[in-house]
Amino acid sequence: MSLAKNILLPTDGSRFMEKSIAYACSVVKSNKAKLTLLHVVALPILTEAETIIDPKPLERAGKRILEKAKRLAKAGGVEARTKMSEAVGSPTQAILKVIEKGKFDLVIVGAKGHSMLRDLLIGSVSDGIVHHAPCPVLVVR
Repeated sequence: MSLAKNILLPTDGSRFMEKSIAYACSVVKSNKAKLTLLHVVALPILTEAETIIDPKPLERAGKRILEKAKRLAKAGGVEARTKMSEAVGSPTQAILKVIEKGKFDLVIVGAKGHSMLRDLLIGSVSDGIVHHAPCPVLVVR
């Protein structure tokens, strides 16, 4: 069994982010791996065609989340790369595309994130990643 060398950590900026990053840093260091931090800007699904959502505030918030995540990784002794993607609705499919394109061999996700109510209603992002990722997924509780 080979060790993970290319690790992805999707993050939503939730209060659980720090724990996931700390755990990822320990895995990265012990495997001498590379870490990529991913944030997906999740645009809302609109029901009226005339409604226009300006994604710029969400993109700015995403950049702040990635900057904070990168600082946390650096504090944990890891120089992480960052990547931002965009999705309409749930970010699960966008994350899965990044996993495949980036040829990641391990994904580390938090068990919980920002959208607790959505998770109860339609299934969580981490659950979607666990069931559909083409590589191992480590869930941090």
